Amino acid sequence: MFDHKGRLVKANARAEFTLSAIGVELNRTPRLRIGALDVTDASAASRDKLPVWLDPDWIEPVMEGSERLGTVVEIPERFFSRAQVRQAGLPNYKLRRAMEFIESHIDQPILLEQVAAAVALSPFHFHREFKRSTGMTPHQYIVHVRMERAKALLSDSDMPLAEVAAQVGFADQSHFSSTFRRTTAMTPRNYRNATVTA
Repeated sequence: MFDHKGRLVKANARAEFTLSAIGVELNRTPRLRIGALDVTDASAASRDKLPVWLDPDWIEPVMEGSERLGTVVEIPERFFSRAQVRQAGLPNYKLRRAMEFIESHIDQPILLEQVAAAVALSPFHFHREFKRSTGMTPHQYIVHVRMERAKALLSDSDMPLAEVAAQVGFADQSHFSSTFRRTTAMTPRNYRNATVTA
């Protein structure tokens, strides 16, 4: 449960365990805040993006009449089950560091060796433990982050497709478009048209 300013108010043990398995610390100081869930500042909420781990389908606004009091995030049961299997993966701090490295370098080519070095592991060991922790290979996760960032850029800007491709780490628009179509079943242009008119 998040309040109207996007601050974490309460999380059950299952949510804490599941998010901890992918490196999201709920019990930290200052408490977790997601700017995109802040309903008090419409410009900040539209500017801030949801974190990669938070699927928009999990979000349910808490309303009283026409006033939004906060947000409930309901993580599906299947993610809790996966988290139980993942316990043998990377320590939370290393997983979080790897994800932060990927997100901060998403506009550049990212090599497995670079991410592994950022968490002081061999590429082989990192690859195996990252997959145990997330259910995805590092490459699959990088593509996922690239596509989520591309979706946000396509929806929220009129940036040319070639520039969107560059912003998410693709050397050319053609490769970006084919990857986007493969992962979303839509071309970038169709996705933009569908989200802008929606």
